[in-house]
This record gives sequence, C-alpha cells and structure tokens, in this order.
Amino acid sequence: MSRRADAPGADDNASGVAVMLELAKVYAAAGPPARNLVFVGFSGEEAGLRGSRYYVEHATPVPLAGIRAVVNLDTVGRLGSNVIDVLGAGSAKEWGPIFQGVGFTTGIKLRSVEGAAQSSSDQLSFIEKGVPGVQLFTGAHLDYHRPSDTADKIDAAGMVKVATVVREAVDYLLER
Repeated sequence: MSRRADAPGADDNASGVAVMLELAKVYAAAGPPARNLVFVGFSGEEAGLRGSRYYVEHATPVPLAGIRAVVNLDTVGRLGSNVIDVLGAGSAKEWGPIFQGVGFTTGIKLRSVEGAAQSSSDQLSFIEKGVPGVQLFTGAHLDYHRPSDTADKIDAAGMVKVATVVREAVDYLLER
C-alpha cells in the first residue's frame, strides 16, 4: 500500500525518525561506542523498500559484511496501553532473549513476533542479505496512510518507552 500524498505520516513514519534522531543525539553525546553504530533513514519503503534495498547494495560507511544487526523504527508513535511488537524476531535466535531481557530490565511490555511480520518494513532488505533485523512497532490504527495520521495523536510518553527499549537493546549489542 502506498501512502497518500495528503497523509502527514505523523506515526508512519515520522515517529520512528523522531526516535532515531533523538537516540543519535544521545549516542553522539556519550562519545564513541565500542563498536560502530550507524543511524540511517530510508525513503521509499511503501514503494518496495527502495531506500533500504539501495543501501544494502551500496552500504557505506560500514560495508554490509560489517553490519551485525538492524533495529528498525517504523510506526512507533501510538503506544498507549499496547505492547511494543518486535517484528522479525525470528531473524536471529538471539533476538528473543535480548528483548526478553530488555523487557525485564525496563518493565516495558514487549512481544516478540517471529514469523511473516519480518517482511513488513525496511529490515527485510537486510534479512534477505543475511543480516538479522527487527522492527519495533506500536500497533495498527485506522489513520494508517490517511490524512488523519496527525501529530496531535502521537503518544510522546510512549515514544520515550520505545526509545528506552531501543537504547537498552543497542547498548547490549554494542557491548557483546
């Protein structure tokens, strides 16, 4: 399904970009991590994963062979009382225990989804090339790809929870 030209996309995809940019600032302020950490924003997901497919074929500054894992943030702005879905958790046997530990450490409710959901977003481009990837997702809603997907419906506190989950998972990956 392609996004309508008049759809603001506050949840899909602006919420994920906002969390990614905030985490990039946090990591930059903390100094260089023990391993490379790359933040990338893609376009063209609804048009066949065009941006992420291009990236996996031309990966810089880190070649694809040097990428160990991908955490994708797509549609993470309406958590409310939902759980955070970890889509594509079957792309590596480590994802389940990692996110189980993150849920335990943070107290944030997570649900690992292993099966076909891994094909739902840009992580699929990496999975197809042998790089494990997950998508964090806070749930579907009736405003998806519609003009009603507006900023006033975004759950800022929920986005902080998503950022906390990503930070814990990425810190774990960077340290191991």
